[in-house]
Amino acid sequence: MTIKSPGPQPQPLKSKSLLSSSAEGAKFLILLQISSRLLTFGVNQLLLRYLSPALLGISVQLELLTISILYFSRESLRNALQRQSSGVEELRIATQSIINLSLLTLPLGVAFSAVLAWGYVAGSEALELPYGAISVALYVLATMLELASEPGFALTQMRLWYKLRAGAESAAAFTRCALTCGITVWASRCGLVLGPLPFAVGQVGYGAVLLAVYGVKTWRASKEEGFGIRLVKIEGE
Repeated sequence: MTIKSPGPQPQPLKSKSLLSSSAEGAKFLILLQISSRLLTFGVNQLLLRYLSPALLGISVQLELLTISILYFSRESLRNALQRQSSGVEELRIATQSIINLSLLTLPLGVAFSAVLAWGYVAGSEALELPYGAISVALYVLATMLELASEPGFALTQMRLWYKLRAGAESAAAFTRCALTCGITVWASRCGLVLGPLPFAVGQVGYGAVLLAVYGVKTWRASKEEGFGIRLVKIEGE
């Protein structure tokens, strides 16, 4: 499949003014940050009743592993995508360009996961805990799921769909907290020692929800507008 540029045919990428769209986006993102912080605080207070501070520290280290892989895999590409979408006038061409570029996060993620996970395992106490190795593997899997949702995130940013982003991240954060708390409380009542496994399962839930929400929206938009959700060659005149 090849998308050919029909030449300069300017089309507006935004239905609203930049100022009003930015103000609306800021409102949603501020509410998202506040709600996610409050939710995280409440979950941590609950988990302190069932888990030791040392185990919570291990979960923070695993989360740092995820953050590091995401940072090295996608941050530079996100900056490039902002310049890419602003320099193309035809909507379908601009959309396909950001989809193509955002898909590069997956091979980068695989490479950085191999390096960073190996370094983490070599110097961490997580493997000494029950289900430690499985938890590390699940965190890497969750990171891959989150990177797989990057085309949807890029499309959301390009189209200024801030409400969609807030909804996707809120649902993902709620799923992570619900899974982590639910498994932790269940294991405590059953007398099971799962180590960092509840946190790992929660992180997988977070990545899966992000991928599902962004993926459905991107797939529907691709059917309506005719761009591809895989790598597609773009030819100019």
